[in-house]
Amino acid sequence: MAAPQMTVAIDDGGRHATAYVPSRAATLDLRGDTEQDLMTAVFAQAHAEARSSGQTITVAVSGGADTAPMRLEVDPDQTIRPAQEQAPEQEPGAPIRERSQRRPASGTPVVRIQTEGSEPTVPVRLPATDPPPARATVSAEHADGHDRTPPARPRRPVAGLAAPEIPPGTGEPARLGVRGRLNAMLGLRLAPKAQSPEMRLRAAESVITRTLPEFSVITVANPKGGVGKTPLAVAITQTLADLRGGSTVVCADLGEVGGSLAKRVAVRPSPGNDVPALLAAHPDPDVAIRPSVLSRHLTRQPSGDDIIAGRRGDATSVLKEDHAAHLAAMVAQHRDILVADTGNNPLSGSWQWAVRTADVVVVPVPLRWDAAEAAEEMITELASTATDVLQRTIVVITAGPGDAPMVEQDTVEALRDLGVPLVARMPFEPLFASGERLALPRLEPQTRAALTRLAEEVVKTITGP
Repeated sequence: MAAPQMTVAIDDGGRHATAYVPSRAATLDLRGDTEQDLMTAVFAQAHAEARSSGQTITVAVSGGADTAPMRLEVDPDQTIRPAQEQAPEQEPGAPIRERSQRRPASGTPVVRIQTEGSEPTVPVRLPATDPPPARATVSAEHADGHDRTPPARPRRPVAGLAAPEIPPGTGEPARLGVRGRLNAMLGLRLAPKAQSPEMRLRAAESVITRTLPEFSVITVANPKGGVGKTPLAVAITQTLADLRGGSTVVCADLGEVGGSLAKRVAVRPSPGNDVPALLAAHPDPDVAIRPSVLSRHLTRQPSGDDIIAGRRGDATSVLKEDHAAHLAAMVAQHRDILVADTGNNPLSGSWQWAVRTADVVVVPVPLRWDAAEAAEEMITELASTATDVLQRTIVVITAGPGDAPMVEQDTVEALRDLGVPLVARMPFEPLFASGERLALPRLEPQTRAALTRLAEEVVKTITGP
């Protein structure tokens, strides 16, 4: 005998559901502040129905914005599983037809975790003509004789923070959205939908954990002050460390006279725990530095990353080009990545070193005319140099209060004409704008997702697609 069926129709943007309860032969109205809350109420009612009737019931859900149609069976002991589809009844003597396979091979219901429109992207139109071929590698001589200029890479016309369509981890249970919540509450192992945002994030995570070819420098730069360089540098560092593991990434304040890095991190460094102090403690860059000496001048953060602050003070604290190179040489002995938070003077030695040596240059651009013009001038200067820095540049348009929407289209057009290979858009993050300390768990979920996709593009720029 077929199990009694509780049918649920979701409407009102995912905040209201009409549920037909078979034991009462009546319809109930269920509500929730979000669609996930509404689904919690639906399955609470389904559990109550199964217990009161003493038998398994089938729950058929349809009509949700984030929830694709699903059929589940709920037992009186609160066990829940995908419902088995039944073949339609055949007339006597009629040939038996094979029923179509309506569910994926895993047998799990299909749930959309979020709408595609919520993903942080910026459409970047391609030039009418074919992009120019990649330029040959240009040798960059340094004091140590090591060529730090990575090979030129062809432009990748990516619209926003895109990810591969066939990501790994398909068999792992969902952690996000409606499916993730059901897994957490009911002990299920529902897998995410193949093309869901969660699967795209898993693909991004697999890229971020790639082995890097060598020690890498990621520079966050924009000569205009107050554009969010430090928050973005901290957030990228935390995202990389969270996925690559502790003791892999260092974020350094390379402002010529120090900046706000020490004030924006979750764990602030002790006085004197800064770049000048480390340089003084280990003055010879040709001598290997012991891990204990390096660690003494770094400040570990909750995500497993380390930071080293700059310092304001007399002229002896001004960072020059050889100071920045010396710092990187020490960090390279025990870490994989250095994230450079730069100052506002593009003529300073530390700024020049950070941009010229960078494997990736990340340029934050708020939707303000002054910030956009400063970024365009900087990128124009980079484009006129004899290196391939431009091919390793990622522009991140950031949203915020007081935005001028017309800035975005003009800025993207200008960056496209300059040959910037990737322009991405970050959602507004209140914590970035607040001036408070930054930690990944405190960021909005959409910000963390965008940071993961941005970190993916950063690693792909270093390692290749």
